[in-house]
Amino acid sequence: MNTYQKRHLAFKEVLSIGDWQVKVYTISKTSAFDHPIFYKNVLAQLPQWLQMKNSFDASNDKIAFLIIHAGTEGIFSLINWWVGSNMLNTHIFITPPDNPISFDKISGDGLFACIWELLIINHESVAWRKHILEPYPKSNYAAYLADTYAAIT
Repeated sequence: MNTYQKRHLAFKEVLSIGDWQVKVYTISKTSAFDHPIFYKNVLAQLPQWLQMKNSFDASNDKIAFLIIHAGTEGIFSLINWWVGSNMLNTHIFITPPDNPISFDKISGDGLFACIWELLIINHESVAWRKHILEPYPKSNYAAYLADTYAAIT
C-alpha cells in the first residue's frame, strides 16, 4: 500500500460550453494545479464529451462538473452530470504525463473515482440535492453553480 499523501482540491471556474454549464475542479499533490497545456486540451474535449450518452436515461439539465486530477499515473479527467434527475453519469479519461493531447477512456469496466475525487463528488451530490431536487419545482440552478468545494486533505 502506498503512503497517503494530501491533495489540494480546488474549484477553478464555471464554463459555458454551448448550452451547458460546467463546474471545473482540480486536484493536485502540489499547492496548485500547474498543467496549462493539458488544461487547454481538456477544455477542447468538453464539447465532444458532453454529447456522450449512457444506456439508462440520457435526460439531463445540461449542467456538469469536471474533475481534473494530476495523479501518479497521469492526469485523470472525470466528466459528470446528473441524468434522470438523480443518477450520476460519469466518464473517466487518463492522459499520460508525456502526451497532454491523449485522452484514453478508462471507465466502463467497473472503475470509478478515487478517494479524493469522491470528496468532490460527495459535495456535488449534496449541492444537487439541496439546490435542485429538494426545492423542486423551484430548483435554483444559480445557487447550485455557486456552491463549490475546496480543501487540502
